[in-house]
Amino acid sequence: MPMPVAHGLVGASLVAAVLPRAGREREWRRALLAGAALANAADLDFSLVFVFGSRGWHRGFTHSLVFALAVFVCLLLALGRRRARVAVGLGLAYASHALLDFATTRQGGGLELFWPFSFERFGLRWWGLSEIPSRLPPAEILNFLFLEFVLFAPPLLLLILLRRGVFRRPV
Repeated sequence: MPMPVAHGLVGASLVAAVLPRAGREREWRRALLAGAALANAADLDFSLVFVFGSRGWHRGFTHSLVFALAVFVCLLLALGRRRARVAVGLGLAYASHALLDFATTRQGGGLELFWPFSFERFGLRWWGLSEIPSRLPPAEILNFLFLEFVLFAPPLLLLILLRRGVFRRPV
């Protein structure tokens, strides 16, 4: 399960990839920040662990594809037709959380990807990033943060540079 750095970078990258290059820089930056926040929002279910005293709530309904679709529909309704691309980018950012956890969760039984149709937990278990960062020594947490930054920051950086026209040929 990646830490918030990876989720945020992937979410911001998806928003950057979907939004058009034309537009106000300030709005674009706000959309990237919203994408990073929404990409981490699925883990708010962890607060239910403290409320109900069971880890079974984590990686539950907030990590499902149906819930991601519901978030997208709410975004589309809130932002309207004129800002549909923003809603798509933000919806993809939210969905990216479940897909990233799906690919990288080795312990904890996976996630309820198909809730409410199935309560079975799924995971590819390709690569086990930090499962419980609070139990890791600080040096290992920094190691994971560095690794996530190295893996997930370059796509966002590339998209930002493309938006600014760094790779355009002089006329």
